[in-house]
Amino acid sequence: MSELIQVAERQIGDGTIQTVNARELHVFLGCGEGFSHWIRKRIEQYDFLENQDFVTFRENTPKGRPRIEYAISIDMAKELAMVERNEKGKQARRYFIECEQRAKSNVIDLNAALSDPTRLRTALLAYTDKVVALEAKVQEQAPKAAFHDAVVGAINCQSVQEIAKVLGTGPNRLFKFLRDEGLLMRGNLPYQQYIDAGHFRVVEKHYNDPKGEKHIYARTLVTGKGLAFIQKRFRVQHTTGVGEASHRQDTVALR
Repeated sequence: MSELIQVAERQIGDGTIQTVNARELHVFLGCGEGFSHWIRKRIEQYDFLENQDFVTFRENTPKGRPRIEYAISIDMAKELAMVERNEKGKQARRYFIECEQRAKSNVIDLNAALSDPTRLRTALLAYTDKVVALEAKVQEQAPKAAFHDAVVGAINCQSVQEIAKVLGTGPNRLFKFLRDEGLLMRGNLPYQQYIDAGHFRVVEKHYNDPKGEKHIYARTLVTGKGLAFIQKRFRVQHTTGVGEASHRQDTVALR
């Protein structure tokens, strides 16, 4: 597979995921407007969330001038490519899907490896190399940023992004659905009554940016009880025809 846009692993939210540089995507798509205006407008239009869909960082231009860069998730990149509604957008979206499929195919089947000593040795060596590489990366990045896992005790909870996959929809559309249903507030935090009912939990996370300044943000998690509750309401809306027109538009766009 030829590399149209560089894909790299980066820490976003609770884990390390595949990301791309939004500026590189902007150049590839051939957007007519300036990058800064384009990315801010897209983030506002489609409710992308910092530390969930993207992170920002400072980088110097070839002339030594600092500028803000955006590392965005593959899911966000696919959506940005799709909404351009041009051939470049289609090409980029297919490329990102291919990147995801390739990443999944590289996962080692440990169950099969356990019955084959040769494959098991290969798997162990691969994981050892990966651990060594991750440790080196952590040591390298430690002075620049520190992430603290504040999801202690959030057993059996899942992020809204994970719930979206279960329901077969996109995370931004699910966030909008939950806001429209009156479950989440504008900032994507749940109303207290649904926290008290055991449908959601809110956890605080904090990290240090490259300047060493500490930032705190809240993240919404869905409990097992909440998943069943959301799934039922989601199915009701999509089987009774509520919002049917907008759903058809989303389906057409995805094609």
